[in-house]
Amino acid sequence: MKFPEERPENFCLLPFKSIRQNAFGQNSPCAFGAGEWQHGHLNPKERWQSTELNQLRQDFIDGKKPEACNRCWAEEKAGKKSLRQRTLTDCPNDYEEFIKSDAWLKGPKVAVFKTSNICNLACRSCAGWDSSMYHQEGQFYVDTFGTTSLHQGKYFKHNRFVASAPRKHTDFTQFFEIAENLERIDFFGGEPFLNQTHLDLLEYLIEKNLSDNMTLFYSTNGTNHPSERLKRAWDKFKMIEISFSIDGVEKTFEYTRWPGKWATLLNVIEDVKNLKNILNCNMYLMSSLTISSVNCFEADKVLSWHKQNIGENHYINMVQSPDYLAIHTLPEQVKSVVRNHVKNPEVLGYLDINPSNTLKFRQFIIWMKRQDIYRKQNFADFYPEYHSLFAKEWESVTDLTDKYFYTLQENL
Repeated sequence: MKFPEERPENFCLLPFKSIRQNAFGQNSPCAFGAGEWQHGHLNPKERWQSTELNQLRQDFIDGKKPEACNRCWAEEKAGKKSLRQRTLTDCPNDYEEFIKSDAWLKGPKVAVFKTSNICNLACRSCAGWDSSMYHQEGQFYVDTFGTTSLHQGKYFKHNRFVASAPRKHTDFTQFFEIAENLERIDFFGGEPFLNQTHLDLLEYLIEKNLSDNMTLFYSTNGTNHPSERLKRAWDKFKMIEISFSIDGVEKTFEYTRWPGKWATLLNVIEDVKNLKNILNCNMYLMSSLTISSVNCFEADKVLSWHKQNIGENHYINMVQSPDYLAIHTLPEQVKSVVRNHVKNPEVLGYLDINPSNTLKFRQFIIWMKRQDIYRKQNFADFYPEYHSLFAKEWESVTDLTDKYFYTLQENL
């Protein structure tokens, strides 16, 4: 590949320095899953030089904005600093020193792993491919409401909560051969604190004296304590970064991250904070908040709790899929009140990247009601002020089958 002297305007560093892998052989260059190619038949070295990844690299060299990276383009359109932009800011010399020098050919600096699809929570913004907790619930929606999904022009009985694959952990031993150049490893889930197979990789790195200058990052739902074996491994690394995913405070946490318990979350956070005084490695805590049509009205309240109890470093994840959870689909009369109630600029920016969508808002109500039935919850009990903004529309939706799910037979 031939690189321009000056970095192209839309360039992304990640295809040249990062990989994301999961337990089922899917391959991507970034934590957001751009591309997500099925490369289970390739070994990690072959995935690094795959045809699809090399084509994405060439697109960035040519100054294009690849469709596979639509999440970053949408965030930038909304005025939010995207992962692409953050990486350029954090690694200002990588284009000259790591990419143009062809050092990237030897392998990635950063590895991102979705450790498994095994999780103890079924969060409102998640789905069956990331949480094994969802399978029974997803089947309930098929049996009770006749839910369907569209695939290749045909509808079949399914929904996003039915597991698309069996419970499986990543085999981390296969990644030993590309570990030598790594400076950072990010672990996502499922729930990484429930995964023991990633310790095979950590203990290998310790054995090969590769851990001293390496940073490990974990995105956790905060309801599972790290094991003693994991703590012993962490002690041998340079830095451990832990991000707690918290989408609500007190009872709204238990609504958005069902069946998690607020008291358990607080206990785990306290346990992890105490590790700063026990382990020899550096410990750094941060947090993330996933914003959807479910909880956008409380965004400022939840962020305030994050700052007061975990720290200033937080990340806001704006839901784009499924689109009925994206806040820009909310009715204009709801958006108007949210604009006056919420001050966070990222939320406000994303609110208006697309016009309201009546059909998607109906789908939002249908899915909230379906999940409330299964979980024995009531949206209005958890978000009374927010619910009052669309109580009439909420009550008007009585048919929860797929009869009116895909087309508007009548307006809300």
